[in-house]
Amino acid sequence: MRQTTLRPVIRVIQENCVNCHKCIMVCPVKMCNNGSGSTVEFNSDLCLGCGECIHACDHHARIGLDDFDLFMQALKGGTNIVAIVAPAIATMFGGEYLKFNGYLKKIGVKAIFDVSFGAELTVKSYLAYQKQKQPPLIIAQPCPCLVSFIEIYRPQLLPYLAPADSPMVHTMKMIKRFYPQYAGYKIAAISPCYAKRREFDAVGIGDYNVSFKSMLDHLENTQEKISSYTPIPYDSPPAERAVLFSSPGGLMRTVERYDLSASSHTRKIEGSPEVYNYLAHLDKAIKVRSISHYNLVDCLNCKMGCNGGPATPNRKKQLDEIEMNIERRNNAAKAYYRKHGTERSAKRKLEKLLDDYWQEGLYDRSYINRSELFKRNVKIPSRKEITGILVNMYKTQERDILNCSSCGYENCEQMAVAIFNGLNQPENCRHFLDIEKDLINQQHKAELDKMITSVYGHIREEMHKSIQGIDSLTKLINETATAILTSTTVVEEMVENVRSVHNTLEHNAKNVLKLNTSSLEGKSRITAIGTLITDVATQSDVLIQACKVIGDIADETNILGMNAAIEAAHAGEAIGKGFAVVAGEIRHLADNSGHQALEIEKSLKSIKRLIDSSTESSGHAQVQFDTIVSLAGAVKDEELRIKNAVETQNNGGQQIMQSLKTVNSLILQIKAEATALLESGTTVLDNISFLKNHESDRI
Repeated sequence: MRQTTLRPVIRVIQENCVNCHKCIMVCPVKMCNNGSGSTVEFNSDLCLGCGECIHACDHHARIGLDDFDLFMQALKGGTNIVAIVAPAIATMFGGEYLKFNGYLKKIGVKAIFDVSFGAELTVKSYLAYQKQKQPPLIIAQPCPCLVSFIEIYRPQLLPYLAPADSPMVHTMKMIKRFYPQYAGYKIAAISPCYAKRREFDAVGIGDYNVSFKSMLDHLENTQEKISSYTPIPYDSPPAERAVLFSSPGGLMRTVERYDLSASSHTRKIEGSPEVYNYLAHLDKAIKVRSISHYNLVDCLNCKMGCNGGPATPNRKKQLDEIEMNIERRNNAAKAYYRKHGTERSAKRKLEKLLDDYWQEGLYDRSYINRSELFKRNVKIPSRKEITGILVNMYKTQERDILNCSSCGYENCEQMAVAIFNGLNQPENCRHFLDIEKDLINQQHKAELDKMITSVYGHIREEMHKSIQGIDSLTKLINETATAILTSTTVVEEMVENVRSVHNTLEHNAKNVLKLNTSSLEGKSRITAIGTLITDVATQSDVLIQACKVIGDIADETNILGMNAAIEAAHAGEAIGKGFAVVAGEIRHLADNSGHQALEIEKSLKSIKRLIDSSTESSGHAQVQFDTIVSLAGAVKDEELRIKNAVETQNNGGQQIMQSLKTVNSLILQIKAEATALLESGTTVLDNISFLKNHESDRI
């Protein structure tokens, strides 16, 4: 039994998702996304794999999944693989797309087939079906995203879906049937589409879906240059105009080879959401026969066709630049078939070639009604339930139905369906949030009023206390300022007195210094006088000794005189008379000398006593002078200490004065600030009263 679930081809990187809902906005089916949480998740069974969310996400929260890693591992392991390459390859490397075949051969691919030839077979299958069954409408099915959309969301269109394989599957089946040398080989599709993997699962053929993006990333990472490889032609027959299949309208233009009027009865449509809106309403249009002149719908998911598939880097490129490479290949393909004959002969040649690779029933395709996936995952609410949800979102009037799509959905009703299924929440609706905000404001208004009143009363009470405290502080500051001013005056007088004492001490210090100098000088002179007196005393002692000697000499002289007188008496009158006179004179001289010597001795002894007394007095005076000098030095030292102390006090007084001036200035400033604070407190009370009276209106 064929599976009804779908393989994931897109992955969400949760840590990158910012829950912006841009992915929901671009998603053609919406309900595969779950935006009810902190990140947007999605259900693979409802996802089409279109990749619109990959390109819309600026945060790289969604990435496509392919089989690139398995493909490369298989090649390295020696697995035999053939590759089929989508026509959009011509947009990847321009005119060098055949060099890509050289690279594939280099990494181990055994053979390479062009899906464009499979597209030629697809057109032949469509035309055969149309000729045999003559259906009223054929919906082309090369795009697996559109096939999934019809299978899941519009199963009523399944009868109109072309019952033939896509060009890729045509190519795979052609290899299996007509290239027995590759029997048992695995097949890798080099593809512009992540959803192709689901198509391979559905038909049971195809082993690897390798995206163009993965191949290009690998080439960039390995620094491989395709231009360095030799171009290698495909192993399949060459296609003609079916090389256009990757561009919008490629099917229609290929059919024109057989029916020149094909464009007049073909609906060409591509791009999301246009193609999905078209298919969503196609069943109703068929029922009312409003499209009877269309019998073919050439439709693709991507606006640029497969050239801008989700697994390509082409969506950011200029459209003409992309399609120009396809058109060049188309012209070359048509020229190849015309080079040996007319266009008619070229057509016959191609048709004969196609007949060789086409077999009735080989490329038939059936589909699965997967609507159960939708029914199982999404419940359709009744009108009453939708109305209830809208009412809960405060959408009670027609003007409340904004249909602004800011939630990511096309309209408010679609958002209600998502909420009903738990795939979203009212908080993601702008209108709901606006009303909630207003209601919250209204609910809190009374509480805020009550709180404001309470706060106002408390603040007013505290402000009154603060103002009273400020008032008391102001009074204390005034008193302090007065006391400091008085203290400043007293300290100024004290400093002035200290300065006067300091000046007097400086004057006294000079006098004491002079006194000390004079005392030292007097002491020196007294010492000199004492030395002189001592010398005089010594000389006096010598003189006294001399006087004694003179007295002794006088006594001896007197004795000599007496002896001379005696001798003169003995000598006679004639001789002795003159000698007696001399002896008398000598005695007279001796007497006088002895008398004078006695007088001198007396005077000298009297002088000696005076000198001794002077020496004693001089000694006492010297002692007194020593005391005076010592006292003068002590007075000088004490005066210097007092002077230094007074000088320190004077300097301290100056500093005190400076500090008092600073304190006085600060007190005056504090006084001014306290006054301003008192005024501010009064202003605050007035403002609080104003706020209290007007806050309710402001809220």
